[in-house]
Amino acid sequence: MVRGTPAASASSIDPDSLSAREVLQESMVRKRRNEAIRLHEFAQLRLLRQRNEVGGQVSASQAAKDDALSSLLGQETRSTETLQKIDAIEAQMSGQWWRSSAQTAAKVEKTATPRPSPARPLGDIPVLGEDSVVQPAASAPLALPSHASVPMPAAPAAALPVFQPHPDLEEAAILFAHGDMDGARTRLLEQLVQVLSTEAVDEDKAAVLWHAVLDLCRATGDEEAFEPLAIDYAEHFGRSAPLWSSIPERMGLPALHGAARPHALKRQFQWSCPSMLTVGSVTALRAAQAEAPQPWSMSWLRLQSVDEAALTPLTQLLNAWSDGEGQFVLSDAGKLLQLLERHTPVGNAAICAAWWTLRMAVLRMMDRMDDYEQVALDYCVTYEVSPPSWAKPQCHCVVQEEGEADVSILQEASLHSAHGQAKGLVPVPVASAMQGLAGVIEGDPQVWLDALTAQAKPGQVLEVACDNLIRLDFVAAGGLLNWAAEMQNQGYILRFTQLHQLVAVFFHVIGIHEHATVQATLA
Repeated sequence: MVRGTPAASASSIDPDSLSAREVLQESMVRKRRNEAIRLHEFAQLRLLRQRNEVGGQVSASQAAKDDALSSLLGQETRSTETLQKIDAIEAQMSGQWWRSSAQTAAKVEKTATPRPSPARPLGDIPVLGEDSVVQPAASAPLALPSHASVPMPAAPAAALPVFQPHPDLEEAAILFAHGDMDGARTRLLEQLVQVLSTEAVDEDKAAVLWHAVLDLCRATGDEEAFEPLAIDYAEHFGRSAPLWSSIPERMGLPALHGAARPHALKRQFQWSCPSMLTVGSVTALRAAQAEAPQPWSMSWLRLQSVDEAALTPLTQLLNAWSDGEGQFVLSDAGKLLQLLERHTPVGNAAICAAWWTLRMAVLRMMDRMDDYEQVALDYCVTYEVSPPSWAKPQCHCVVQEEGEADVSILQEASLHSAHGQAKGLVPVPVASAMQGLAGVIEGDPQVWLDALTAQAKPGQVLEVACDNLIRLDFVAAGGLLNWAAEMQNQGYILRFTQLHQLVAVFFHVIGIHEHATVQATLA
């Protein structure tokens, strides 16, 4: 037996056996690597389970999710059932507090429909840890109807501007309430000059005092004093000055202090009735009269007929004039009276009753009570109904049945009234049907309070318009205070609006603001 040499032994090794050994070694290395990866993946699954356990128990839906994650380790795609569960969890996560329940429910319903989806890597799967706001999937998300919504807190309503009085105005407000208009204006001007003469001018205080003295001029109708103050105001503050308007002029009263400029005579109201009076004519008359100063002159010379559609609007306009305080001049008024008499035959009920009410409105405005009562009796006989009762007109009307009326009568009356003002007399207003306080109220204000009480409704704010209120004395303010307190005790809500500053400050001095809202307007 011949023995081979080592070289021969080495050359006799099968090369295929060497490659097989290498393949085996590579296979073992690959197996170890796969086992390490698998162990790492199972460690991640155990960590996920530990994070999502609640009270030591894992919900059925969480276990289903873990199964879905396990299936992803060895699959390229996932089943439709797993997709639905994960989508439901995502929909639940998206339902944060700033989203409405309706939107969340709609999304859940949408994702409930099976749909195919491409595979997602493990890192894209949401992890429900302890810090997550999503509840365990065992409790199904609340399904709300599509019309349901989460109630949100309502935004607070904008607070109404409540007047805050300046303490430096109290003395002037008390003087003005006593009727000392010169003393009130002097005090305001002294304070204003003192503020403007300081090195560091208090602009806010200066504006308050300046507006108060301008308010005083408007309340008393003193245009001569208002104009230079407004010019200085514009120069000092570098903005437009307040516009002039006279409260006494709006009420048909002469100025209470100073003198008004005679510009009103340049644009006197002159209206001539057309031959055919229509609704459009009445509307134009109302608009023109409202924008023109007094006295209001109207001529009925050309009147021949009145459209029946204009009967009611014209009646309402005349009654409104009778209820207010104004000065009217009617020329050739016989034309109107004769036309109305022809259209109101006694005993003919076929005639429209609006002719009768217009005729009575005209007689009331002319302050002809005897003629009014006779026409009212004929109206009752004709229609067998009660006629409107007589009410004293508040306006002053000069009537000339033939020809042009003499306006000088009104001018003499105005001069006489102005002479009375110079002696310290003031006009006494009468409470009208319109809501609010107006004019100069002195003494017992019960007439005004009765009119306001009749307009009050439980649960509703009673707004008392005071844009035409000039002033009220201590007696009237005391009565108003007691009335406001009683109305508050009964559950009514009062709000005094559009007061000029001196009266608004006086309301605070008296204590009316403790029982009602007080709002003021700047000059």
